[in-house]
Amino acid sequence: MNETYQDPSHPASFGGVGALHRALGRKVSRKEIKNFLEDVDAYTLHKSIPKKFPTNKVIVYSIDQQWQADLVDLSSLSKYNKGYRYLLCCIDVLSKYAWIVPLKQKRGKDILEAFKIIFSHRKPKFLQTDQGTEFENYFPKVSQGKQCEIFYNIQRYKRVNR
Repeated sequence: MNETYQDPSHPASFGGVGALHRALGRKVSRKEIKNFLEDVDAYTLHKSIPKKFPTNKVIVYSIDQQWQADLVDLSSLSKYNKGYRYLLCCIDVLSKYAWIVPLKQKRGKDILEAFKIIFSHRKPKFLQTDQGTEFENYFPKVSQGKQCEIFYNIQRYKRVNR
């Protein structure tokens, strides 16, 4: 099986489970081939990753009903951006209209000032963020009495690199 997979002149070389199964004349089961390929670096490193994953539907009925907000970390590029290390990004879920405010620090007070800039234009009924302390500590105290309700996502991954 290894010789067939590693031989560049063979039509099934460096292919998937199906190609190797056909090339071996169906003498070896698909399960055995799959187990073999899981140990081959050339296969596991270049195997396609499924892009679909389960998500909850978000249903909104009007503009400014729900916004989503998060911080983008650009600290590695701050020397090119006049010391700005973060971007506060807000997006209206229905219209996809977005606001971006640059920040030098991500303290609660700085986040609040950035939200004041954004809220001077429009205000959402619901604001959805992650569970970062920059959102959890300061913003709920200030939003009490206002018509903006904040709720948080369950954080599955600490950091996402794309």
